[in-house]
Amino acid sequence: MELPPLTGNIFSTDHNTERTWRWLCLIFTVLLVIILYLFWYPLRDPAFSYSMVSITVHNVVVLHLFQVITTLGSEGFFLVFLAVIYWSFNKSLGFWGLILMPSAIFVTSEIPKDIIRLPRPDVRGITVPTYTFPSGHTSGAVSVWGYLAIMLKNRWFWIWAVVISLLVGLSRITLGYHFPGDVIGGIVTGMIFLAIFMGIGLEMIETRIYEKISPRLLLLLALVVPIALSFLPATYAPNLMGYLAGAGAGRLLEKEKLDFDPRGSCFEHLARALIGMPVIAAIVLGLGYVLPSNINILTFTLHALSTFWATYLAPLVFVKTGLSRANSDT
Repeated sequence: MELPPLTGNIFSTDHNTERTWRWLCLIFTVLLVIILYLFWYPLRDPAFSYSMVSITVHNVVVLHLFQVITTLGSEGFFLVFLAVIYWSFNKSLGFWGLILMPSAIFVTSEIPKDIIRLPRPDVRGITVPTYTFPSGHTSGAVSVWGYLAIMLKNRWFWIWAVVISLLVGLSRITLGYHFPGDVIGGIVTGMIFLAIFMGIGLEMIETRIYEKISPRLLLLLALVVPIALSFLPATYAPNLMGYLAGAGAGRLLEKEKLDFDPRGSCFEHLARALIGMPVIAAIVLGLGYVLPSNINILTFTLHALSTFWATYLAPLVFVKTGLSRANSDT
């Protein structure tokens, strides 16, 4: 799948339209910050949160609907979804999504949570070993779905990205995981991170700075930086930084040694998904269940293996089994 050319325009090729939408996003972000500041305590009112939770408590259909929606902002869903994009649609789109996803959740949610340390709503049956502000599902949804919308430049996908990000935030409130203020905070941090990520990405493409760094040094950086960050006192730092290290190292090796072609028939796309997705589940869920979760280096390695499988080992299997071919063979 060919992507539209990546330019400085995010919303439109028309300069005036682009400027208008950028100003609207800036105004929207500032308004959310003002709302958070002025209504901080009402937005953390337990009574309001309980009234929202009661919607799902008394309606099983709504409960299951919001459980599905909240999954669309989870790291597990994004891991599999972006891996499929990488295997069968566009390697660059999938790879940078796999880089953005853990980075966004780490920067916009995990670090602020362990600095601010606000408790979650006290809802019976809901136990989460992390703090509450801001919502990681919401910031992750804003970042990843927003990134895909920017790259695809499709109006309908933009609508989907906005709607699903808001619904993910709403689901976190109605399921009892977050206060409304946490969700607003997630939207703000997600939008800011996405703007910075895309700005840095465009700068790297324009200057082509990555071409001036040797592959070995890039590989070293892809491993050393996440390992160092995994020791920060954030609950899920080893998980998220493991994803980052595995994706970076795997992509560098794939590009140098394999450079597989994601194109193929419907059967080949389906076969890749049926082979690749269960292995990711087996690594993260299967090995994650067996191995102790309180040893950070094991947690880091486990999650690194999942994205290393996604970016290098799975494509290698696809090439060896004839489900794809290396571009060097053409």
